[in-house]
Amino acid sequence: MEKMTRPEMIEFLKGINQREKYLDEEKRLVKVSVETLEEAIQRNSFAKNPDESGIVSRGFSPDKVLHVLLNSERDIEEETISMVCRMRDLYELEDQIDFVRTCILQIPAKEQFLINEFYIKDSVIEALAKQTSLSPSYLYRKLKSALERLLTVYNSSCEQARSIKAERLIREVIPYMPEGSIA
Repeated sequence: MEKMTRPEMIEFLKGINQREKYLDEEKRLVKVSVETLEEAIQRNSFAKNPDESGIVSRGFSPDKVLHVLLNSERDIEEETISMVCRMRDLYELEDQIDFVRTCILQIPAKEQFLINEFYIKDSVIEALAKQTSLSPSYLYRKLKSALERLLTVYNSSCEQARSIKAERLIREVIPYMPEGSIA
């Protein structure tokens, strides 16, 4: 994961709930797409020559049928590559959200409260001031200090943080993809 600047962290925190909704919807769409792709693969399963020279033709195989089969195989391959890249991106975003939430838990409880209320829940500082009986200027100072502490925690360990799910996808799926298909 990459280090973040103060404005990047603020933007990330303010959009964290929308990102989680986006992830949920994208995961649902990926699941549907994978199931559809799986059905297409089953419909278009191809027998390959052991010498990897291409599709084995069974009986009479006009050029048009072979062309359709080859195009179908290419389309399925392209869709699979697209799906793997999409899943990798979703896993990386999901892991980054989890990591930011873990970092929030590592700062003091009062600072967690301010970060959650002001940035994630999008509360107004004046409402927080009334709720906590503290002045808005005091809360702004505390919020600034909480954000700095969060940035310190995040940036000090983000380079060691890994996207476990994305790494697993890369380790287990990509080696079986055609040569040069994944950037």
